[in-house]
Amino acid sequence: MARDVVCLGLTPAVQRTLVFDHVEMGEVNRARECRQTSAGKAVNAALALAALGTPVSVTGFNGGPTGRFLASYVRARGVRPRFTPMAEPTRTCTTVIAAASGVITELVEEGPDPGSAARATFVLRNERLSARARLLAICGTLPPGTPDDFYVPFVRAATAARVPVVVDSHRAGLLRILPFRPLLVKLSVRELEKTFGTPCGDEAALLRTAERLRAGGAQWALVTCGGRPAYLLGDASAVRLEPPAVAVVNAIGSGDCATAGFIHAWLAGAGSVEEAAAFGLGCGTANALTLLPAHFDPDEARRLAARVRRQAVSCQTAGP
Repeated sequence: MARDVVCLGLTPAVQRTLVFDHVEMGEVNRARECRQTSAGKAVNAALALAALGTPVSVTGFNGGPTGRFLASYVRARGVRPRFTPMAEPTRTCTTVIAAASGVITELVEEGPDPGSAARATFVLRNERLSARARLLAICGTLPPGTPDDFYVPFVRAATAARVPVVVDSHRAGLLRILPFRPLLVKLSVRELEKTFGTPCGDEAALLRTAERLRAGGAQWALVTCGGRPAYLLGDASAVRLEPPAVAVVNAIGSGDCATAGFIHAWLAGAGSVEEAAAFGLGCGTANALTLLPAHFDPDEARRLAARVRRQAVSCQTAGP
């Protein structure tokens, strides 16, 4: 049996998506549609990989009735749940969509403290899982109260076993694992700004700041910006990747689907990292066409990926 990609995150969630005609603050608002699914960066990436046909497992702290729903939901969609039990119930997050205006609001519940015993169990289980993975995907920002180096044992174990690592995170948790030379670091321009405390108001500033990820150890860096151009930086190269414009239904989870698309294409033998990144953007764009996160049509993702416009950017522009 093929080894799984492991999407390693800490705080999965149950996702409630509420659709309204209009939303008025301070008033009673009645949803015309309510859907309950799953969420969390690692879970979204895992669901997208399963939809693309890549064997995948997902980790995280999970508990209570919401946790049982979550495990059942991802299993039904082809993902192997490798959750670590905790006493507290898994969090619930809510997406509020005002259909008339197109405004989407995300209400995020912080994950509960799993406790020291659950954290110790998580580390032991996932060091072993990381070393046996086909690829390790680190997904999500460390929750409050978690040590900055929490991801290090898993990346160290994967690197020692020659397992490639892709990182979709930011701030201190990301910076601590850059020295292990992950294959790809993917983050949004806003996350890039928060990581280095540097505004990226234009292309040159974005590229200079992203090059700091490469200088820190990342082999490749992919910076996304919603429906606007993304940037891929490698050794002495930089490429602008412009996804096709679409009528957005719900963009929640699109970044996670872009990460999954990259991983799927790279493992499937994409001709280059650039090709894999373009496919990732196709998946992220396809996700924006759907109401529910990570429920996109893989064929639509392939069509959209073929329409991603690519243009080399001057290496001088990308320099420090």
